[in-house]
Amino acid sequence: MKKRSLIAFIGLTIACSLFFSQKVSAHELYIEVDEFTDSEELRVDIKWGHIRDYVDPADVEDYQLHVRYPNEDVEQLDLEESGVYVRAYVPIEGDGDYVFWAERKPITYEPDDSVTQLSNQMAKHIHHVGDGNSTANEAVEAELEVIPTMNTANFSTGNFSGTIILDGDEVNDATVTAYGPEFEVLETVSADDGTFDFTFDSAGKWLIRVNVEVDEPGSIEGEEYELISHTSTLLIDTEQPAEDEAGDSNIWSLASMLVVGLLIGASVGMLILRRK
Repeated sequence: MKKRSLIAFIGLTIACSLFFSQKVSAHELYIEVDEFTDSEELRVDIKWGHIRDYVDPADVEDYQLHVRYPNEDVEQLDLEESGVYVRAYVPIEGDGDYVFWAERKPITYEPDDSVTQLSNQMAKHIHHVGDGNSTANEAVEAELEVIPTMNTANFSTGNFSGTIILDGDEVNDATVTAYGPEFEVLETVSADDGTFDFTFDSAGKWLIRVNVEVDEPGSIEGEEYELISHTSTLLIDTEQPAEDEAGDSNIWSLASMLVVGLLIGASVGMLILRRK
């Protein structure tokens, strides 16, 4: 009987590990922006992890962050570490789109049963201030990026469309994934002209991720690789729902963690009682 209880406990532990590993397996680079009207500035956080799940500590030396102001001026920003984030502050100098893009220092890695790759991670965020014109559909200076083909300033839910650009050229057959505020996961591939579209049914933060692999061998810091894996994200922060509704997803996430914890605790308790 003790043996059966131990096997059940191990099985439950493995199941729980698989449940959480599915949520935390992927790392993305993404940017979040908060606007402070009192101080007339934007706080820009670069994050490395998984949105709505966890964030790994970031080293300020590994990142670069740029901004394109509404007047089309471009500037590389000074970065500082703040907890696990890399952060910058930008003064609000007028109405319109503040377009941010970040780059992470490329590193080599070897996925399971695959060749050595160079991981090239990028991120982008478009923050609209006031009633100025939108420049969301204009490319920035990132190698790989998602360019909206619509005005994101007034977008909430419905059809979202964009174009995938790598080194200035449209990319076809690129896998595009969108992670929604209600834990939705949407996936599509880009058309011949690099375009794609999704239907967003919920308002909040949508993270759009695209990955493009290029057969281009080389070396970096003495490490050789056989191909380059370009990954880029675009965070779309649409009109927020009511505050109590916005917390629903967090409540359900905490509730699921509590249920799993109770199941593990119950299994451990049964095992101890049976041993007695």
